[in-house]
Amino acid sequence: MQDIINLLFWAGTIAGGLLILLLLISIFSGMEIGGDLDVDAGGDLDAHGDAAADGSLGMLKTLLTFVSVGAFTARAIFMNTSWSWALVALTALLAGTVAVLLLTWFFRWLLKNQEEGNWRLWQAEGKTGSVYVPIPPGGKGRVIVQIDGVNREISARSEDGRAMGTHEKVLVVEAKEDYVVVAPFEA
Repeated sequence: MQDIINLLFWAGTIAGGLLILLLLISIFSGMEIGGDLDVDAGGDLDAHGDAAADGSLGMLKTLLTFVSVGAFTARAIFMNTSWSWALVALTALLAGTVAVLLLTWFFRWLLKNQEEGNWRLWQAEGKTGSVYVPIPPGGKGRVIVQIDGVNREISARSEDGRAMGTHEKVLVVEAKEDYVVVAPFEA
């Protein structure tokens, strides 16, 4: 019995250590070593990655998580109960599966909540703002428009070619390649 407990300890420790090593390598190298694991409620299990090695490393991480949690669970049950082999094995398999499902859910939740920090000029269309740098007749100035909750300073021309002064309220009518066209805004 002591040999089995030692074997479970080393299996869990080695699997957990390799998993941590792979994660540290991916964090410090900036490389995306992994892939993503799709687990559907219907029981389908698919690994996706940009390259074949990427997908296989994702499956390796999944397998290491499963083995580590399952082995430590089996060891804890063996040491603290008098359950049968079959019940211990079933519980260890269940614990490993639950760990993989929870990690999959957690990483999906993290990815779902990430935001893109980039913005596009066309997002300013239809929004109001104010002139920051005066727009000369027929020339360019700068306006401040709030896009995605952040004030953006954008090059601007007036729609009718007239001058617009600082702090004048404007409506962004159209987005061009590197500037926006604005018109006076009356609230």
